[in-house]
Amino acid sequence: MPLIVDHDERRALIANVVKEMIAETGMESVTVRAVARRVGYSSTILSHYFRDKQHLLIAAFASVLSESPKRVQAKMDDGGSLLDCLELLLPNSPANLRDWQAWFGFWGTVTHDPDLAAERLAGIEETQKMLAHILQYAIDRGELPADLHIPSHAERIQIFLNGLVSMVIMKPAAWPPTAQREALIWQIGLMRQHPQG
Repeated sequence: MPLIVDHDERRALIANVVKEMIAETGMESVTVRAVARRVGYSSTILSHYFRDKQHLLIAAFASVLSESPKRVQAKMDDGGSLLDCLELLLPNSPANLRDWQAWFGFWGTVTHDPDLAAERLAGIEETQKMLAHILQYAIDRGELPADLHIPSHAERIQIFLNGLVSMVIMKPAAWPPTAQREALIWQIGLMRQHPQG
């Protein structure tokens, strides 16, 4: 009987390994051979899914972008608060921090690679849409003012997240999850005080 292989599961596993490698040792450590060794596949099997390093990086990048909206939507479906939803985006767990480290790792590479640069721009736009969706959800729940200017505040939340993550990566001891949460609460307070930006 032939072995049944879940190709989507394999792709997800490989993308997660790439993210781990970027977080641990940087983009330079990602090669088809190194990833294959890490996941326990031959380079031939790995190349069946990803042609080269660039495709491995794009898959990992896409994985980072696709996971957060799913978690956020699940939290909304459970009736989570604005704070609950935004807190899912913080680097407050090993998995979230790994994803953010991978995201930041792409930034240094994309300046030299137009395909990765296009992925990054798409990622920024998708993140803006997700944040706007969260803010509209909070308005509908009465957690934010009805006249909140969503585009400007979605952009500010994104800037806040990028800045906070850079601090967590550089000074992790100074930014434990509790401190991250307090900073997020402060940012939410600004939205309530200045809905028009």
